[in-house]
Amino acid sequence: MTTDVQAPAPARASARPPAPDPADRRTRALTRAVVALCTAAITVEGFDLIVYGVAMPSMLADSHLGLDKTLAGTLGSLVYLGMLIGAIVCGPLADRLGRRRLVLASGVIFTLFTVGCAVAATPWQFGLFRLLAGIGMGGVMPSCIALAKEYAPRGRSALVATIVLAGVPVGGVLAALTAAAWGDSLGWRGLFGVGAALSTLVFVGVYALLPDSRPGAAEAPAPRAVPSTASVGSPGPVGGPGSGGSLASGGPTAEAKNPSPARSVLSDGRARTTVLFVVANFAVLLAWYGLNTWLTQLMREMDYPLGSALQFTLVLNLGAVIGSFAIAAVADRIGPRLVTIGSAALSSVAVVGLSLGGNTVVILCLTALAGVGAHSSLTVLNDWVASTYPASIRATALGYVSGFGRAGAIVAPLLGGWILTASLGPTTVFYVFAGAAALSAAALLAIPGRRA
Repeated sequence: MTTDVQAPAPARASARPPAPDPADRRTRALTRAVVALCTAAITVEGFDLIVYGVAMPSMLADSHLGLDKTLAGTLGSLVYLGMLIGAIVCGPLADRLGRRRLVLASGVIFTLFTVGCAVAATPWQFGLFRLLAGIGMGGVMPSCIALAKEYAPRGRSALVATIVLAGVPVGGVLAALTAAAWGDSLGWRGLFGVGAALSTLVFVGVYALLPDSRPGAAEAPAPRAVPSTASVGSPGPVGGPGSGGSLASGGPTAEAKNPSPARSVLSDGRARTTVLFVVANFAVLLAWYGLNTWLTQLMREMDYPLGSALQFTLVLNLGAVIGSFAIAAVADRIGPRLVTIGSAALSSVAVVGLSLGGNTVVILCLTALAGVGAHSSLTVLNDWVASTYPASIRATALGYVSGFGRAGAIVAPLLGGWILTASLGPTTVFYVFAGAAALSAAALLAIPGRRA
């Protein structure tokens, strides 16, 4: 009689999923905290930037201040001049001294001088304080973007950049809502006071909670440089340890000797790309901040009541916040190139539509599309820049592109004031802003193709 010997049954797989790694939980929590704090810092910066546009009608009506449209445009441009100085100076400092230090120092500067704007007695005092506040604002943005980029999960860099830079239009929404709800009782001085109070609260939290760069982040391997003109060959990582290849010749160069970040953004075939990024950023900033500075007043010039005119600024920034997340999701899938170009083109078409006036609902929809296009092209462009340059010079590159591009934001308030003072009408202002968005799309199209 044969006895069947049964093979032992396989061990049953445990029904319980593996316990989550506590280190992973801590990493995710830290990433969320960094992104939230950087976004909050950019949000209060956005409030303090855009509050000038919603306060402008009240400032023009203040006989004690004595503003006309030309002077209002000049004062509006000074904050962007300060941001240019701040971004250019603070970008390299952030790479050398640490992002956290620069975020805190810059935040304290713009908060203090926003208080100065609220108590300024004369236009020149207001302009001086606005310039100095802008220097602080210009230091916050590149440092926050670079820091958030370092903590971004793999494959989510465009989304993280969008979340952080969404703080600007979120701040604009808060400024427009504050003006609509309490503008009459607060006056323009009270609006700036609210901005300073919000900034104080946020930067106390940043001081307590924001970490600095990840250890070794500045030495992380760099992405390949975007090829320029007709350079041949596939270079190795540039800017990292041991890199010494030249795009043109493949031989050793002085870049192996750890050049300064300021030189590195123009070396290894990056010069053309850097210049085109600057031109594109200049143009889209002219369109975006031109609209945020002048939209409320332009709608007043087109005979919309003040309450309706404030709605347009609110919708512009709401469209920017909501639409930019959808655009970022697309950019994470297909890369930033086509998304950034398409967004700039969308903004140009929508602003041309705004110039035609007409039905309020249609104009509100076009305003939202203009916000989606202009702000999305700006946010995805920043992610494109951050992905193009090595970590060791990323804040410098962002600072240079953002800083020199700030000239567009400087010009925008001046152009609006000059055009309106010359009695050329709000339609001409809209055409100028639409042309700027189209120029941004053209400059981005000229950048050598590469998925960042």
